[in-house]
Amino acid sequence: MEHDSNSNDDNNKRIPVYEIRDVQVSEKEDSFVLSVDLPGVKEQNVDIKEHNFVLTIEALRKSGDTNVCKFYRQFSLDKKSIQPEGIHASLSDGVLTVHIPKRPEPQTLDVTPTSSDPPAEDDFENVFFRLDMPGVKLSDLKVQVKGDDILISAERKKGNSTSSIKRMFTVDDTELDVAKAKAYLSDGVLTLTAPPTKKALVAEENGNENKDGQVTTTTDNAISHRSIPVNKKGAPTQD
Repeated sequence: MEHDSNSNDDNNKRIPVYEIRDVQVSEKEDSFVLSVDLPGVKEQNVDIKEHNFVLTIEALRKSGDTNVCKFYRQFSLDKKSIQPEGIHASLSDGVLTVHIPKRPEPQTLDVTPTSSDPPAEDDFENVFFRLDMPGVKLSDLKVQVKGDDILISAERKKGNSTSSIKRMFTVDDTELDVAKAKAYLSDGVLTLTAPPTKKALVAEENGNENKDGQVTTTTDNAISHRSIPVNKKGAPTQD
């Protein structure tokens, strides 16, 4: 696919922009690998960025001082499967290789429920889930966290009969620090709380206006935007 593009380079000419088509995806034990054909492109003219689990590749092909064309492609990344902070790339013989590390298998953490209402400071801002569980006793309730999944299992005993309750739901672990989740059971209602993550706090701070009415910004690139360096040959380095 070809598009026209206004270039701000020295020659100030319009050059064609092509969507990158020649892409191969392979899987290793600990990573995914993208192989992208970029003939005629040098490593200093490749720009790779990751932002909010979207990987963007832009490349400029030049002949001497003349810009010939641009290449462009975006890839959506599965936040459950990969670790964006470990992405690295290398360029050799016109082939760009991007290594995307897999996220380790999350551990299952037990959350010990408390027979009480949540503390006042948790009752509003940190509450992210409530579930009616009438007739369930604390000893028959189990709450676990695995990655961004919350697993709830319980038994309700009524006379000689027992019924099982199983629930699983997914939360945004970029917004909530689910590893610090707490559970409270009171009056037949299960309440789960968790504090916001650092990323969520930074995003909230950036959205607040200062006294002069200006929107604040952050310089924490590890949270907001990540650039991936490209090596010419050999072992790639990480950002």
